[in-house]
Amino acid sequence: MDIATPRRRIVHDMLFGIDGSGWHPPELRDGIGFRRSGPGRLSILRVALPAGAGRGEAQLLLLADEAIPAPALFLNGHALDTASRRVGPGAVLDFTWGEDAMPEPGLAEFWFLADRMEHVPASGGGMRSMGFRLCALGLETAEAGPTTAPDAVARIAGERFLREILPVAPGRLRLAFRETEGARVVEAVTEGARLGPTPVPGLAIGLRADGNALHVRLGAPGGALLAATLRGAGPLVLPGALAPRDALLMARFLAALPSAYGAWLDTAMRGAAPDAALLGAWRRDVARLARAAECALAVALADGPSVFGADPAAPFAWPVVG
Repeated sequence: MDIATPRRRIVHDMLFGIDGSGWHPPELRDGIGFRRSGPGRLSILRVALPAGAGRGEAQLLLLADEAIPAPALFLNGHALDTASRRVGPGAVLDFTWGEDAMPEPGLAEFWFLADRMEHVPASGGGMRSMGFRLCALGLETAEAGPTTAPDAVARIAGERFLREILPVAPGRLRLAFRETEGARVVEAVTEGARLGPTPVPGLAIGLRADGNALHVRLGAPGGALLAATLRGAGPLVLPGALAPRDALLMARFLAALPSAYGAWLDTAMRGAAPDAALLGAWRRDVARLARAAECALAVALADGPSVFGADPAAPFAWPVVG
């Protein structure tokens, strides 16, 4: 992959605190720190990155005569090409990514799918399932990285405004995947979801990926089904039955789904041997939906009815059935 000359390097040492899941506590061996993957095959590491293409290397610790591990690597649901090489007492897994994997700055989500696991005795008895040993993750990006933007004050004020005037919470997800009639379908039920100040217990979410179209359904007990559609690069078509403020709340809710999906992965993948390609496809779809929802939100705030005078305590007006 041809990318611009990298200008910024980020090194994440696995001895220190991490944002992610699927890792055992840090260890030291011959003065080298690392974490072992496990107990499931999927391990997740989240690191703040600027937008655009880049390259990286995962530094692995090997034991004597140990074969180089070959974990599959994903960034934000995009499978990455990798190449391994031995370096001293360990190995390095080299990889690159394109702009499509990191279209905007933010928290990059790296997935490592271990190719093999072993069971070793645990200190308190029983056995532990463990994979490869990751010492550090080094990342180089084509962009200079985050700086203090000239519009930083406006962006901070805007985020605070959205949290106060249009608060949402996606809650905790429970997901079920299936395929039907040539399409991928995921069905979810949320716990603790809120639209504005209104709790929505038992909120059901349905996503259907059919070609380049993504169909969204939201359903609450006693309420009408809310439908939205995204085709290709957009725009996202929100339901017309909602009041302007409630349509913005729905857009905010959809934009928050990637973080809820990541939280579900952290919990559901413990000890699992998942279909990483399927999970990655949905990770890309949810990110595409979130970007389209944020665009719809921006257009509505710029050109639609003003919500600055809206009462943030007003309940979400869910359309009634019939």
